[in-house]
Amino acid sequence: MKKIFILLLCHIFTYADYEWVDEIINIDEKNFVYQEGSDANLELYTKSLFVNDVILSPDGEHLAFQSDSDDFTQGIIIANLNKYLKDGLSKSTVARLAINEPGSRDLGIRRLFLCNMTWASKKHLLVELCGKTTDFIEGEQYFSVGIYKIYDLQTNEFRNFLYPFGELRRKVNNSFQDRYKPATYISRYDDNHILVSVSENRRGFRFATLRKISLNKEGTEPRGEDIFKSEVPCQYRVAYRTNAFCENPNIFILNDKKEPVLTFSSNIDTVFAHAVQEDNRKIDIDLEEYGLLGLKGSNLWLLGDPEGKTQGLSVLNINSGKITLVTPPDCSSLLEGYISANQTTPYAVGMECQGMKDIVTFNNSRDAQILTSLIRSFPDKTVELSSWTDDGMKALLKIKDSSTVTDTFVLNLENNSLEFIVNNSNVPKNKLYKNKSYQFTSSDGFVYYGYLTLPEGPIKKLFTYVHGGPHGPRDYDEYEPFEQYLASNGVAVLKVNFRGSGGYGKQFEESGYKEWGGKIMDDIAHATTDIQRKFNISTEDTCVGGASFGGYAALTMAYKYPELLDCVVGMMGVYDLNMLRYGEDDSVYTQQDRYDEIMSDYLGENENQLTEFSPINNVSKMDARILMWHGKQDFIAPIVHFDNLKKALEVNDVEYQSFTMTRLGHTYGAQEDMYIHLPIMKNFILGQLE
Repeated sequence: MKKIFILLLCHIFTYADYEWVDEIINIDEKNFVYQEGSDANLELYTKSLFVNDVILSPDGEHLAFQSDSDDFTQGIIIANLNKYLKDGLSKSTVARLAINEPGSRDLGIRRLFLCNMTWASKKHLLVELCGKTTDFIEGEQYFSVGIYKIYDLQTNEFRNFLYPFGELRRKVNNSFQDRYKPATYISRYDDNHILVSVSENRRGFRFATLRKISLNKEGTEPRGEDIFKSEVPCQYRVAYRTNAFCENPNIFILNDKKEPVLTFSSNIDTVFAHAVQEDNRKIDIDLEEYGLLGLKGSNLWLLGDPEGKTQGLSVLNINSGKITLVTPPDCSSLLEGYISANQTTPYAVGMECQGMKDIVTFNNSRDAQILTSLIRSFPDKTVELSSWTDDGMKALLKIKDSSTVTDTFVLNLENNSLEFIVNNSNVPKNKLYKNKSYQFTSSDGFVYYGYLTLPEGPIKKLFTYVHGGPHGPRDYDEYEPFEQYLASNGVAVLKVNFRGSGGYGKQFEESGYKEWGGKIMDDIAHATTDIQRKFNISTEDTCVGGASFGGYAALTMAYKYPELLDCVVGMMGVYDLNMLRYGEDDSVYTQQDRYDEIMSDYLGENENQLTEFSPINNVSKMDARILMWHGKQDFIAPIVHFDNLKKALEVNDVEYQSFTMTRLGHTYGAQEDMYIHLPIMKNFILGQLE
């Protein structure tokens, strides 16, 4: 669960108006009463972001802002750049595009969400609408369904553009599989056309067609000129609402003339490249574990490490079939990629090298020199340089970290200026706390990393905040409302990228398999102890907590390492690994085809170990103050885990405090929800909860 904050609308209320707290145990109900204005920091940190994203038009004349903020808009605002720099947003706004889509009956999707926006030409903004799904790696994720809208700046028209179903026709097969023909945006083509990939069913497989489509076409069918029809399947089978590899935006790799050079085939567990201009000549290298970036000469750039030791970049020589890592082996985690205007392969990447932010350049181009110069002005920040204009003279510079959120500037090489555009957050800089990187080495010699956020004054408590997953997600130096709120109240917050976390390569992630209650807990404990020693923090002033896997980790630490801590906070956790392993909790994951295979990798087959690693079987050993809460609508970590753990605690006469949130699922919820549970957790950590 990489992102668990969904920031929506702000409401003014007291407990009498807030009806979604239930089953309060050993907590005075007055703790759930919130009066507006009583906690300025709480209201500040839980406020939705001012801006989610900003992109610059290809001619450098317009900005498009995406936001879900009350103060801004829900949707997109388009502004004239020059007027914006002189007069601000209100006087420069060209258009406001509200995104409020109910869903698609054909696709069985109740609601559609704005997931991507891109400039399809100088005057056309292409907007992609997606559904949401869940998976083992990232939790809730957008998924593409082939639905697009488009805004025309010249006609001031915002209209439907592409939809994956055409009209019903007579004397043809009208099954879902045959009617479903989703389009995926591939590239701009010229000022009047874009290139899309349209996948369709043929003989039980899906095949992709690269098609040039007019931006001014009528209707929502992807009619246009076929540039290339692939004769290799991009998906090995057809199933209801299955996208698989066909909807990968790199299903076709283009050259600098916008011509297709490579396409890809996919079956259940392999991905192969095919040379388009050589009658689909197959390049017999399995690319399933790599991300596809672009082609330069005979080198296909890939995200991934052939040895699995890092999350770096590699190149595949399509003539020799050899894959070579091109990033340093001591740079383990990728943060950003840097691509020049009208190019598809990077000239540099931002990485963490031995836990510290750094830049790896691949050439000495103009843009590489510009980036290297900019980096010196923003030490220990994540720097994004993107959204280049076609002439390569303007770009957006975005500076990100926990103490900045995101500052966006326009870099103008015509007059060598850097002009501020916007900060994504509502929080003043003097109210933000920095994540400082730390390296840890376990007793078995395993090296891993984490971040410590310190309050301004004396440290009242240490809170080890465990991320979800555990496989796939990881912690970054980035803004987290709960972390910032705790720091504002004198709590130091430690985040640990223990073995098993994503972002450091395949070997790092797989080292945590079958170690949920073993070496992963050892890593968390070792990092906590290291920080306790460095800052002279006592056991009585230390707590561990988290959501999802982090909730599991908190309750596991309560019996495995009780000597290190005073309290634990379990949010939305799974507490019975046997139940999780064999799908007995009826989570949404149990409906996935590969559930048993994935759980076998993650948790193994040893039922005795699963019992040993499960908090529900070890409550008699717990020696800590315990707080738990759960959302009753949680289908990722079903509330049966929470209910059964409560029963076990009561049978063993172990004291605890808990409550449920009746309308919440696997999320912290809206601002009004966080007004309730964040102060409860903060007061519990500080030992002030009644």
